[in-house]
Parts: sequence; structure tokens; C-alpha cells
Amino acid sequence: MKCINWLTAPLLALGLTACASYYPIAVDVNPAPAEVGGGVYRGQTLALSSTDNRASDFIIQIEQKDKSPVVVGAANNLRLQMEQALAQGFSTQGAFIEQGANTRVTLELQEVLSRVIRGHISYDVVQKVRVQLVLERDGRRVTKQYRRSAQQEFPGRLHPELDKVTEALDRQLSLMVQDMLSDRDVQNFINGN
Repeated sequence: MKCINWLTAPLLALGLTACASYYPIAVDVNPAPAEVGGGVYRGQTLALSSTDNRASDFIIQIEQKDKSPVVVGAANNLRLQMEQALAQGFSTQGAFIEQGANTRVTLELQEVLSRVIRGHISYDVVQKVRVQLVLERDGRRVTKQYRRSAQQEFPGRLHPELDKVTEALDRQLSLMVQDMLSDRDVQNFINGN
């Protein structure tokens, strides 16, 4: 009897660990570089920085009926990836990124979340992305808010396919970078208008 009690706790812990570890702790998120044309800026310099002001670090929240949500984070630095995608876009458009430049652009991540809601025969993925771009030069300050949301339904299986969820999130982040780079207010501010 003592042998059974002694084995019960480790077996229970092992069983619970196996159930809880079906989902990865983190997934790779890679926003694609924006497809923008050159010639928007004629050698203007700007200093680019970023901050992560999100309420939580996870990017995917899996919700199933009568169970606690499972959260999945980003395997890479999401703030840095978004900043690099934006820097690449500005460079393609003709701007030079230099620390200490008179024009300062700050990217603030405010919300990046894909909620996976499990249904009976399918699951819905509800995505929300919200960022803010702060532009400053010579005491002038312009703040722009960008929001994107999307909802998709995937056929049901036992568990959601996180690669599809991650691809959908990559697409939203890429479109967000595209929105910022094609914003006429941002272009006019950087050009000095």
C-alpha cells in the first residue's frame, strides 16, 4: 500500500505535465518586410526606437470550455522585430536611420494578441494588433494610432494548429508595418512638412 502511495504523486505529476505541455511555450513570429517603393524620402535622417507597453508578454491565448487558458509567448523579441521591419521599410523609402538624428520615431507596441477560441467542430482565431507611432522634431510631436483586427475560423481537430495561428499573426503584423510606412502624415512629418 505504501508503495502505491509513493508512486501515485510522481505518476500524477508526470501525467499532468504531459497534458499541459502539448502546446509550446513560445512560437516564432516573423513579420515580413513591407513592400514599399523608394523615393519617398530624399536622404532624411531619423532616429528609430521602440518600446513594448503590452499588458502581458504572451501573443497567443488558447481558450477551451471549462479549462484554464493556455498562453504562448514569442520565441523572439517581438519589439525588436517590428522595429527592424520598420527600419528596413524606411531605408527602402530613402531615409537613413541614425541615432541622434533630429527627427525621432518611436514605435510603441500596445497590444499583440491572438485569441484561439475552441468550439465543438472548429476553432476561431481573433487577432488584435495595436501600436502607436510617436514622431518628434524641434518640439513638435505627432502621435499616430494603428489598429488591426481579424477573425478566422479553422476546421476543428483535437488541438488548434499553432503554425496557422502564427502565420495569421505574421500577416497582421506585416500589414501593420505597411500601414505605418504608407501613412501620408508620417511621410510629411519626416520630410519636414
